[in-house]
Amino acid sequence: MTAPLWNDPVPMEQAQRILIIKPSSLGDVVNALPFLSSLRRRYPDRYIAWLVEEEAAELLLGHPLLDRVIVSGRRRWRREVRMPFRGSAALREIAALIAELRQGRYDLVVDLQGLLKSALMVICAGARFRVGLAGAREGSERALTHVVPLPPGPLHAVDRYLEVARFLGADSLLKTFVFPSRPDDGARAEALLAEAGVKPDSLVIALNPQARWTTKLWGEERFARLGEMLARQHGARILVIGSSSDLPLARRLANGMDPAPFVAAGRTDLKVLIALLKRIDLLVTVDSGPMHLAAALGTPLIALFGPTDPRLIGPYGGDGVVLRVPLPCSPCSKRRCQIKEDRLCMHSISVEQVAEAASTLLATGPACRAGSDCS
Repeated sequence: MTAPLWNDPVPMEQAQRILIIKPSSLGDVVNALPFLSSLRRRYPDRYIAWLVEEEAAELLLGHPLLDRVIVSGRRRWRREVRMPFRGSAALREIAALIAELRQGRYDLVVDLQGLLKSALMVICAGARFRVGLAGAREGSERALTHVVPLPPGPLHAVDRYLEVARFLGADSLLKTFVFPSRPDDGARAEALLAEAGVKPDSLVIALNPQARWTTKLWGEERFARLGEMLARQHGARILVIGSSSDLPLARRLANGMDPAPFVAAGRTDLKVLIALLKRIDLLVTVDSGPMHLAAALGTPLIALFGPTDPRLIGPYGGDGVVLRVPLPCSPCSKRRCQIKEDRLCMHSISVEQVAEAASTLLATGPACRAGSDCS
């Protein structure tokens, strides 16, 4: 493998077939969408494909700026290769993915993930030019031919990826989020709201209590108390959103709240969730994929942060408010709490603090409807 180059430009006239590797997570894929927009605007005639994992694939399938979406089942394969009756099928799928990468005859591969798993895919693609960001982990830089330097200081993920766009000759100032959609997504979201009893003039607030890291969780009881307060103070209809795996949590919240919220968790795929987030007036969420979606859509939101750094991966743009309590141990970027009092950074954010922020946002933003109690 050749040593990576730092400042030599990529001869883009030779890069007719481009592969973007950004497999996960949902929020990371959302943050990489402006990179795609910038690249497509600069090179409208190039073939552009994206390698993504199954969990976030729906965000890209049918995307108007992509020629091809390659879906990896990596997480599922890791489980299935150990299973007696699924192992051989998983190995065949892995072989098929490698073959597809080889057959793509890509001239340029852009690794926006910067991990060993993405470096392996970079190698499998066999492209002549292989570009990634400085500071990549797990030795993944060794798979690259060009490494993009970053300016000093904290830089949000969106801006990090746009540095790669600038390196490739595209406009790094273009920060456009483009999402795929189907003709009936809006109607399906409206049908769900109608089932929830939402009227055209209703104030709708969604709660997203779930995240992959346990250290990001604020707590079910806190979300339940907050939902009750917002429903009573603002006359809002409260929704609990999430994936099908979040349904047990959403139901526990619903059972513990008065008035009970509408459980939308498990009722939407990603495209319908996007349509739903466009329709609501406010989202209260932990650091998660839906947070990034809402921010990209311009939906007013309150994001609760503890172990992660909002300067790097907070809500980007839009009408968003980040709440966090500065502690010596935060942000730690750890999946497990390292101090005796578990999740102190998250639990230090009070329900009253969030409710006050919600009232302020509703009173000053477009969610403050005529006739609503926005005081």
